Amino acid sequence: MIKPVVFENEGEYIVGILHMPDGLGKGEKTAPAVVMLHGFTGHKSEAHRLFVHVARALCNAGFIVLRFDFRGSGDSDGEFEDMTVLREVSDASRAISFLLSFPYTDPERIGVIGLSMGGRVAAIIASRDKRIKFIVLYSAALIPLRKKFLSLLKKEDWKRLEEGEAISIGGGWYLRKPFFETLDSPTPLQILDKIKVPVLMIHGDSDEVIPLEESIKGYEMLKKLNRKNELYIIKGGDHTFTEKKHTREVIEKTLNWLNSLFSSHNR
Repeated sequence: MIKPVVFENEGEYIVGILHMPDGLGKGEKTAPAVVMLHGFTGHKSEAHRLFVHVARALCNAGFIVLRFDFRGSGDSDGEFEDMTVLREVSDASRAISFLLSFPYTDPERIGVIGLSMGGRVAAIIASRDKRIKFIVLYSAALIPLRKKFLSLLKKEDWKRLEEGEAISIGGGWYLRKPFFETLDSPTPLQILDKIKVPVLMIHGDSDEVIPLEESIKGYEMLKKLNRKNELYIIKGGDHTFTEKKHTREVIEKTLNWLNSLFSSHNR
């Protein structure tokens, strides 16, 4: 079963889609749960409906899944120009609280899946929030990004930011000064060692947006922290695993890895 849901953060409404396994609420035991975090300028369905396909597969496997639009994205309240990574971390925290408000969500089996910038958000929140029991990172943006974004600005752009204006970053998207100021506060590579829960990293070796080397660097920091930590490389995979075979591979790997975490639980 799927249904639209709305919850609130800081006085603004966040719109999501909740995927519920059949039979929940009818005396069955609690179920594992996942919150899905979309990428920069993305939305709750993501490119070529990647998040829809992943959510459906997880739900069919017995997971409760919430995919939602960060504030300023998709159907949620707010404007994208006010987006910051830490604002999205706050939204992710609120989404976890929303899922945990259901009596059939197992608090010992709740985690997050983050794509690209959503992976950055996932890593940051997992380093802070003890409610999170696992994380899955798809093509995650882990390295410092502030200098890269600032290099795209002209002198007049920074002046306008200082004056409180939003500037264009192309494609009809605008951002304000707080985004640039806080983009690397923190950088995931600075805090990965604080993530004690299992981490699965999936990255394509033909990613044209975020090089595979970023995930390799992150995995080098993570691999000794938990025996379940793993880096899985999709051969030929691009940033959002566009080809159908790559999407299927991502789903299969995600399910197999999650099942290995919870093999001792009776669903």
